[in-house]
Amino acid sequence: MSRAKTTGASCIVLALVAYMLFVVGEFRFSKTIEEVSPAPEVRVVERESGEQAFEDRLAQLAEDAHLTEREREVFGLLTRGRNARYIQETLVVSYNTVKTHVSHAYAKLSVHSQQELIDVVESGA
Repeated sequence: MSRAKTTGASCIVLALVAYMLFVVGEFRFSKTIEEVSPAPEVRVVERESGEQAFEDRLAQLAEDAHLTEREREVFGLLTRGRNARYIQETLVVSYNTVKTHVSHAYAKLSVHSQQELIDVVESGA
């Protein structure tokens, strides 16, 4: 390595050390941790009662929309965020059959996407 390159590298290291000492100052993890505020309290909802209310809404919407038994199964899985591949494997049907059931359920419930479907169930509309 040439003398100029060595001198240049030394200057860069020296500048970095000076920056760390004088600009950044003293850094301690303990000080940083002390300044962190605790997370807000999370309200826990009883799962059983919430799950039962969810199931009741699903059943009512499926009945109102006159969904077939298989469409109800697909509808239930969709509202829990499952995708077509998961439903295909769970119900042991072809991918095209799942797509057909999904499109029928969407049409009967007047929705156009899985998110709309979930929103309808959550709102109870």
